[in-house]
Amino acid sequence: MEHGNATLLLLLVLGVSTWQAGWAMVNGTVAGRRGRPLVPAVLVFGDSIVDTGNNNAVLTLTKSDFSPYGKDLNGGVPTGRFSNGRIPPDFLASRLGLKDLVPAYLGTDLTDDDLLTGVSFASGGTGYDPLTSTLVAVLPMQEELNMFAEYKEKLAGIAGDEAAARIIAESLFLVCAGTDDIANNYYLAPLRPLQYDISAYVDFLVQQASDFLKQLYQQGARKIAILGLPPVGCVPSQRTLARNCDPARNHAAQLFNSKLKEEIMRLQEELLCQRIGYVDIYDVLQDLIANPCNYGFDVSTRGCCGTGNFEVSILCNRLTATTCPDDRKYVFWDSFHPTERAYEIIVDYLYPRYVEKLL
Repeated sequence: MEHGNATLLLLLVLGVSTWQAGWAMVNGTVAGRRGRPLVPAVLVFGDSIVDTGNNNAVLTLTKSDFSPYGKDLNGGVPTGRFSNGRIPPDFLASRLGLKDLVPAYLGTDLTDDDLLTGVSFASGGTGYDPLTSTLVAVLPMQEELNMFAEYKEKLAGIAGDEAAARIIAESLFLVCAGTDDIANNYYLAPLRPLQYDISAYVDFLVQQASDFLKQLYQQGARKIAILGLPPVGCVPSQRTLARNCDPARNHAAQLFNSKLKEEIMRLQEELLCQRIGYVDIYDVLQDLIANPCNYGFDVSTRGCCGTGNFEVSILCNRLTATTCPDDRKYVFWDSFHPTERAYEIIVDYLYPRYVEKLL
């Protein structure tokens, strides 16, 4: 411990930032293996788009820790990612110079380096509405915040309280939720439509999202990228019986996005924090779906797994669902989640337009 404190003091005297010093205490170098990263860590919250394996440790049917999920990652060993390979947090961490894979916080033997450079707290199937997670027995967003509080204690144990606070303040937070609220709660379960029309339900979701962001801020987050909703009605499992995009679901997504953007602008003023930023995923995914050939895809209306119309999670398995010959030709891996290649294109598009401005 005395040697670690001396190392930290020396680095601070040399003008190295506190979070870089904390990283150096574990890695033995400020630059690390990749050169100096753009942020100390990426910390991820939300649903299956950004769940890198937390649901493996949750008693739920909403899982993907079995084949053919992960068939193009790490020799085909499933990790709990809801795709055939890497997902957005992984690509984002690579762009930030941190690492190629973001580990799940739960069910993983995390090293000090894993904790210092970021983890995912996300749980597939969750949403801003607490009922959404209850319906499928996954972690609510509030529990993700609880895990983050626990994570901060572990981080302080590695780097010290001051360095840990600086790491949190300089890290990039990624929040992605809301799709399951619309797709699998409001338009599938009977309760919420009895309580709200879609406009009122969207208002409720935006308020829940706002409260979540304020709690993140109160826990030290200062750089937060919050994703809007995709064109939910064009996701394979949400299409009409005629296989067209469902206009009601797309309208709900657009309404949510519009109100979320307004709320984020309000939060920027209330919290005096300009680095809480909205990220528009709707348009880029809509273009991938509408014009797949422009991106080298052949199929965008169904997934690669099984029929591609309804298979997701336990229904996408190697016993009852075959996969397409070439998933690189498909925008969607299963009936709900994009392929690794589609995710990479999406992140490459979003990073310079939205994320870079928050760093």
